[in-house]
Amino acid sequence: MKQLPFVFTAFLVFFIVTTSCSQKNSGRSSSLVGVFVGSTPCSQGTRPVPGISMNTDCELIKWNLTLFQDQTNNTAATYKLHCTYGLPQQGTTGFLHGGKQVDLEGKWTIDKGTAPNSRTIIYRLHDQTNKTISFLKLNDNLLHLLDNDGRLMIGSAAWSYTLNKIDPK
Repeated sequence: MKQLPFVFTAFLVFFIVTTSCSQKNSGRSSSLVGVFVGSTPCSQGTRPVPGISMNTDCELIKWNLTLFQDQTNNTAATYKLHCTYGLPQQGTTGFLHGGKQVDLEGKWTIDKGTAPNSRTIIYRLHDQTNKTISFLKLNDNLLHLLDNDGRLMIGSAAWSYTLNKIDPK
């Protein structure tokens, strides 16, 4: 009977130690690379990227991309992409009727460029349907959307295809 309190105490200590260790490891497993935001036109080139139907009324896409990396080895891990799209509400920065939403999650990878510029870095977002969205890393604060053929999306004086890094709030 004297062993029962000892066994209970040993079990309790073991439980507390393993629980606290697992919480520390799960908190350290991924870290934020950055949150990137931007607005692009809703064009034939951008619609398929997040999966917007070609027959949907759409002039504007607002992107919010969050990238996470594996903290132990600083490699690409997971992403969350939130897009709001639709017709702009005149006189505001919002959408008519609130717009529509697309949310994608998955893993992302980092690829190096090929000749003639092998120093380029491409971020590729992969979803569950094997669809890929690609961005050229311009620097630590800027990502530029690539079309389905891996070419830069070309903007104008009014539109850009570049996402800017922001401080998450």
